[in-house]
Amino acid sequence: MPTIYVAASKTLQAWGSDIGISKHIYKVGLTEDAKADMAKAMNEATALGQNDWKIIAKRDVPELSGEDEMLARLALRLKMIDPTYYPKLKGTRSVFKVNPFDVESYMVIKQTMAGEQPKVTKLKPADIGNYLIENALR
Repeated sequence: MPTIYVAASKTLQAWGSDIGISKHIYKVGLTEDAKADMAKAMNEATALGQNDWKIIAKRDVPELSGEDEMLARLALRLKMIDPTYYPKLKGTRSVFKVNPFDVESYMVIKQTMAGEQPKVTKLKPADIGNYLIENALR
């Protein structure tokens, strides 16, 4: 069963902030091995030239057929960073820019639809990761 994961690298986020993209950039991926330690694998392979990757969210997703489908779904709702403009991304199409305001709005609407009193809390990396995963499944 495929597993979708969202990874963050402090160094990559600092690079994004320095060049004016955003500090809120995340890599989204799909793996077939649910028990694999993707952070360790990405750090050993120095994915995107970084070795400080952390998995902030992951979920088993039987309804996704492949990474291309996942990226197409995410690209409809979020800004995918074009790897042709940024050589540092080394051709990787799975890096997305996230607007924290959109995540907060999503959380408030989700609370309201569940019949709860909406409240805005400080965003955690897991909140952003879950937001990305939810958008990949819609």
